[in-house]
Amino acid sequence: MNSSFRKKLLWLHTWSGLTLGLVVVFLALTGAGFVLKPQLEDLVYRDLHVVPKCEAPLALDKLAAAAKAAHPQAKLQGIEVTTDDSASVAVMFTDKDYVYLNPCNAQVLGVQNQYGGFFGVMDGLHRFRFFTDLKLGRTLAGWVNTVFLLLLIGGGVALWWPRSRQALKAALKFNARLPGSARTLSLHKFVGLYSALVLIVITVTGLPIGFEPVKNLIYSATGYVPPEKPKSKPTAQAAKRLPMEVFWQKTKARVPDIEWASLRYPAKPEDAYGAEILEKGRPHELAKSYHYMDAFSGETLRLEHYAADQQIGRKIYLYCIAIHAGMVGGLPYQLLLLLASLGVGVQAYSGFSPYLRRKFRKSVNPKLVLKLVKKTVEADAICSFELVDPKGKSLPPFSAGAHIDVSVGDGLVRQYSLCNDPKETHRYVIGVLRHAASRGGSRAMHDELKVGDLLEVSAPKNHFPLDDSRQRYLLLAGGIGVTPILCMAERLAEVGADFTLHYCTRSVERTAFSDRIKRSSFARRVSFHYSDGPAEQLLDIPALLDRPAPDTHLYLCGPSAFMDLVMATAQQKGWPEAQLHREYFSAELYSSENDVAFDVKLARSGKIIHVAREKTVTAALAEAGIDIATSCAQGVCGTCLTRVLEGEVEHRDRFLTAQERAGNGLFTPCCSRARSPLLVLDL
Repeated sequence: MNSSFRKKLLWLHTWSGLTLGLVVVFLALTGAGFVLKPQLEDLVYRDLHVVPKCEAPLALDKLAAAAKAAHPQAKLQGIEVTTDDSASVAVMFTDKDYVYLNPCNAQVLGVQNQYGGFFGVMDGLHRFRFFTDLKLGRTLAGWVNTVFLLLLIGGGVALWWPRSRQALKAALKFNARLPGSARTLSLHKFVGLYSALVLIVITVTGLPIGFEPVKNLIYSATGYVPPEKPKSKPTAQAAKRLPMEVFWQKTKARVPDIEWASLRYPAKPEDAYGAEILEKGRPHELAKSYHYMDAFSGETLRLEHYAADQQIGRKIYLYCIAIHAGMVGGLPYQLLLLLASLGVGVQAYSGFSPYLRRKFRKSVNPKLVLKLVKKTVEADAICSFELVDPKGKSLPPFSAGAHIDVSVGDGLVRQYSLCNDPKETHRYVIGVLRHAASRGGSRAMHDELKVGDLLEVSAPKNHFPLDDSRQRYLLLAGGIGVTPILCMAERLAEVGADFTLHYCTRSVERTAFSDRIKRSSFARRVSFHYSDGPAEQLLDIPALLDRPAPDTHLYLCGPSAFMDLVMATAQQKGWPEAQLHREYFSAELYSSENDVAFDVKLARSGKIIHVAREKTVTAALAEAGIDIATSCAQGVCGTCLTRVLEGEVEHRDRFLTAQERAGNGLFTPCCSRARSPLLVLDL
């Protein structure tokens, strides 16, 4: 697709979604509200629809008289009856109210409007019944339907259409590992792809309903001319109409396989009795037969069976309505329509949300300015820092495994895990190891930061979340990696989970938070392992991981060498990837000596951006005005994770799994590069 055309199509797709998309969501959700009406109505409104078995029902005229007495303010319009002897009889009036009666004793069961009750309200809203001009409402719905078909469904499919096998593979699945807007857009494409076919069927079959010319086109193309309704012929000026019961009995005699019928009173003196009939074995709920009778003589004026007498043009039109409303295919098709209709709501959220985030992200300042109120030496070269709001305000909540970005001066930003109780809303506590080869961050925290100083930090983020719904947990911490693990242990102890914690350090003097752990309620679950201690107390990783259990999840944090050893051993012992959870503090340092320049192409706009050998992808994109959220800038946290549609990636991160790297569908633009001359990104 030409990049200029693609850009215009994207603009049309976006803005039609942001404007008429709201009406589409309204139509979809109201349609979802009544699609299961046939299955649920008798259950929801059982008091109105179901009666004790009645073998000798009263004449319809007596039932109509009882209904009229209960509802005198409107004229009789019709009576709906079934051959089910446990069903009520519904008498309809010109104000669309239905009076439900027990057919055996004429007891009034209740009154409900055709567009009342949950299903009726949804139906009325879906049909735009709130418009005074009903034809205008149908036409508006038709135009919205058309725009939805062309720009939202058709345009979305055209924009989604993959240009390579790699892009197709990426598009066919939802990737929950993507961050923020990228994850939401992945959901948008995933739901749109799998609901597109159903939505196309719904919208195409809705066109004859919304546009009278489309219906007339179907009729004229098939040579169908709607017949006029027959008229009665009164034999004298004072002639009286025959009772409705006579019409009903004659209708049953002429159409023996009736399951349901709507019998209509003549609106004018010359009108005939009319019956809409559903026969047993019909193909759908609109496949109606018709019987017209002279209201005075009882002569059958016209009998039209759906199967034998109706022309193809009429059947096509009725099939369109039936398919649109879920009246064919039974429950499986109705559930499919329900899911597709609800999917439109998901599409609206996943389409609106990234747009709004892009528009307002720069105007919202997520940074917090906090005051250091306590600095404690926890172990050799390890300090804890307690941060609070200077005015005593509550801080944004966090969960076990979360971290904050801390600005430590001179443009340095470092990530530190929160290690206090997540229930505490008045403070954040972090633990910081002073690295011998510090690049400035930990040295500044230890040497320059004093109690009373103000620090700029981010709101908490969690790329290492704890799922506390599992059965058993194995927690492994190496050195300063205890900070998120300690928070997890406290959370698991609080919910009563079954877990053990192994804490590995160089020595007792290098073991942070040991007193806090020994005073905790879970102290008996913790084992300490020191590198300079006796051999028998060292952690035997192969033995610990020897027999993976399907109900046990491993959470791991610490130095890279420690985690690499644990992960390699776990994989060797057969631990499934889904049961392994880890967080790295930093990625490996890669030499840039052999780096080469390459290009990245933005799939949504077609724009090509050159990435120089000395620059990262995020830096090159930023210079071109494309902002990608980043945090660690080392490929550790996954904040910048981006989907790759074409090209080969040179992975330099610590976030992706081996399987995800091999799939070549994701990469971290803050540190990773390209092996191919061009990377096509889902941006």
